[in-house]
Amino acid sequence: MGSIADIQTIKVGDELHVCPQCGYDHGFHTSFARKHSGNDMPESSARTLDQVILICPECGARYDVGWTCTLKSTVE
Repeated sequence: MGSIADIQTIKVGDELHVCPQCGYDHGFHTSFARKHSGNDMPESSARTLDQVILICPECGARYDVGWTCTLKSTVE
């Protein structure tokens, strides 16, 4: 399993479906990497952002295209 350091930052043009590393052209898998802002705050009150990571199903290269979202936890 790769680390956050293994994620390459790329820019999206009009469309992104070809892996820049291996040329696979049938799209990507999606994963999320949790990020916290407000590191001096307790985790329960800190704003949580999930970084959207694209993963090439052919070569496994991982890409950060600058997208974030907030995922609601289903665990209570």
